[in-house]
Amino acid sequence: MEKFQEEIVSEMPPIRTNPRREFPYILGIGFISVGLAIFLEQFLKTGWLVLVILPISGAVFLVEANRTKKLGLLIAGGLIFGAGVGGFLFFSSSLSLSLEQRVGWLILAFSAGWALITAGSGWVTSKRVWWPMIPGGILFFVGLCFLITPLRVVDFVLFVVGGVGLVLLTWGVFWRIFGLIIPGSLLVAIGPGIYFAWGTDMAVNALSKTGMMIAIFALGWGLIILFSRVVTTKFIWWPLIPGGVMAVVGWGLYIGGDPGNAPSFIANTGSIGLIIFGLYLLLLRKGIHH
Repeated sequence: MEKFQEEIVSEMPPIRTNPRREFPYILGIGFISVGLAIFLEQFLKTGWLVLVILPISGAVFLVEANRTKKLGLLIAGGLIFGAGVGGFLFFSSSLSLSLEQRVGWLILAFSAGWALITAGSGWVTSKRVWWPMIPGGILFFVGLCFLITPLRVVDFVLFVVGGVGLVLLTWGVFWRIFGLIIPGSLLVAIGPGIYFAWGTDMAVNALSKTGMMIAIFALGWGLIILFSRVVTTKFIWWPLIPGGVMAVVGWGLYIGGDPGNAPSFIANTGSIGLIIFGLYLLLLRKGIHH
């Protein structure tokens, strides 16, 4: 009889715990930890004990997401953890940082939380998700702007617009999506175009500034030709039309506004165009689209 019972037990499927039933326990432990931290802070006066509540809670969500393979928990954990680390850097009295630097590190930490979603999605789901890199990339460049610039409007244009373009371009090249390469290439040129034209003294008046901006915009169309080799086997001619028109118009406006510096400006923008075309020929030779 005992042998018969052992055979029945051995043939029974293993008992699986229900993640939905276990999650309230994890959440309960999180609430208890938060409550204890707040309670102890009233007596210890550390100044940092409460600040570690969010990072710890986010870490709990991340561990639970990895165990249960739930993308929703991963998203919540990444955002809570990033916001918690950023809040610690912002409110911590032990760090000698200015207000702008504290805001910058707060934003950078929150952007890292979005990056955690992409990094951890490979273990949680069957396919890695890349959409969190868009808000994460935007926040990353905004945070850099707070840390290393005087916070002018043109500074935000350079970092945010150019940064978004860089994220889209990288995503498009990596996954070979031409629909992302086009806006990414254009935004990568638009950000620096506005910045160098209106945020520096490289142009002397409004006419020459406008010409410089348009001429730099034209380089973005050249980037489309360059990176199109990632996804196609044919030479894409159509970006040369808007890019060539914008280059000629930009040069004309700059020459009209600042004739003295026109030769050096045309040489600089022309050399960049030659570099882009030379890179295209190298990619054509290598056949990177394969």
